[in-house]
Amino acid sequence: MRRLLARWNAFWFAPAPALTLGICRALFFALLFLWQWHHDFSAWGRYSSVFWMPIWLFENAHVPQLSAQTIGALQSLWKASLLLSAIGLFTRPAMAVAFVLGAYLMGLPHNFGQTQHFDTLVVFATGALAVSRAADACSLDALLAGASGRSASPPPDDGEYRWPIRMVWVTMSLIFCAAGLSKLRHSGLEWIFSDNLALLLLRQQYHISDGEPLTRWGIPVAHHPWAARGMALMSVSVETLFPLALFSRRARIVLVPAGFGLLVGIRTLMGPTFEQFMMCGVFWVPWAAVVTALRQRSPFRAVPRLWAAPGRSVPVSPLHDGIDATDARADRPGVRAAS
Repeated sequence: MRRLLARWNAFWFAPAPALTLGICRALFFALLFLWQWHHDFSAWGRYSSVFWMPIWLFENAHVPQLSAQTIGALQSLWKASLLLSAIGLFTRPAMAVAFVLGAYLMGLPHNFGQTQHFDTLVVFATGALAVSRAADACSLDALLAGASGRSASPPPDDGEYRWPIRMVWVTMSLIFCAAGLSKLRHSGLEWIFSDNLALLLLRQQYHISDGEPLTRWGIPVAHHPWAARGMALMSVSVETLFPLALFSRRARIVLVPAGFGLLVGIRTLMGPTFEQFMMCGVFWVPWAAVVTALRQRSPFRAVPRLWAAPGRSVPVSPLHDGIDATDARADRPGVRAAS
């Protein structure tokens, strides 16, 4: 039991470099800002209240349907907070505002009769970052603090820089796994070995989704039954087995790109917009190891210490963050985690 508890603590809180979390924060909020820049939520304030059917969060928190003008003002403030969170200026309050307003704005469409699952992970990721120390590296706040001598540059490895990333990992794994198990629970193996996916591919050509398929390739795939069934088998396998990526480095190398490819395939052939979900893929990249490798290969090695990855360098392996829950070294005191 003690060993199991040690592995659990290592999974969440083994020391990790601040740089990895800082780059994840910058990329995640920058991508979210660019994706939402032209999106207007104010139309939801113009619908009649007779269509307002609040989901559990809105109902129990007594969150109302605001007017279009108020929603317009909130979304402007939200987009500004996304930009500030990306560049790392006033980062902690900016991320808090991004989480609260993002939960409201992205939750609005779910209160009118149909719930979606495209942006759920984004809300959880924003919440984790909002209460984390994601601004300690790769931010203007850290740059200013280092210049004034108020903080170490770079900060030492700490477990505070690991748990937000692992929370995104776990949430994404649960979402994928739940999708796979739901298919098997309600349809069984017929979801794979029948013409189910072929019919879905054809149905999506009739403008029933929130987004149009990027191509019409779904039609020829649907006309080849074994191609559609092979895709169905791959989809269910990737979704159901995705939690293995949490514990196995080898599984991570296979399943994370496969999951990303699955989302790209859905967007290309069927239309549902999973771009927000795909943005969270930045949390699987070992950015500190990538930066270290680039510095070693670059003729210009005089990189400011703010951006330098602390700790010893490690070989860059896809989707390898330097420590696993299965790494026995995490159980031994006095051993510093690789970054």
